[in-house]
Amino acid sequence: MTHTSLGAPRLTWRVRLQKALAVLSIATLATGAVGCGSKDSSTEPTTPQNAAGEYLLQTIQAKQLPVKIYDGPIGNPGDYDYFESYVVTIKRGAIDLDDAGNYHLMIDYHLVRDGEVVDDSVDGYGTYQINGNKIFLTREDGAGGGDGPVGSGQVTIEMNMVDEGDVMPYVFRK
Repeated sequence: MTHTSLGAPRLTWRVRLQKALAVLSIATLATGAVGCGSKDSSTEPTTPQNAAGEYLLQTIQAKQLPVKIYDGPIGNPGDYDYFESYVVTIKRGAIDLDDAGNYHLMIDYHLVRDGEVVDDSVDGYGTYQINGNKIFLTREDGAGGGDGPVGSGQVTIEMNMVDEGDVMPYVFRK
């Protein structure tokens, strides 16, 4: 899923990254969806305790951290928040899955926008369910959700952290 909002009115760089994190929770998680077509208990989503725990971000698009995820201009040239040079590097991150079916996602980044340096982080919260080896995330505002593989101490999420950037696989491991 690619999310672009070049025509969006006056989004600041911080709002762009926060908005992109929200997209994370609804981004398609790596691999295809597995539906819950029947009502038998073997296919209903569950929240197994063995999935709970903290998963640290290891790679982005198969590259070890830190990883530059965007380098180019961003925004609408007619707006005050247009940047000729906008470089985002992900430094570290984690997703924490608790036993109650809640998740907390944190990503630390380094941003250089037209020479100004910003080091900060963004957070996301919501709930998750597990069906077989697939995880389904739902943001705290109830929007969207995604699915992807979970198991063997690993969660892979396909996401786009910058509106004009590419969708990339983010691999988290326990």
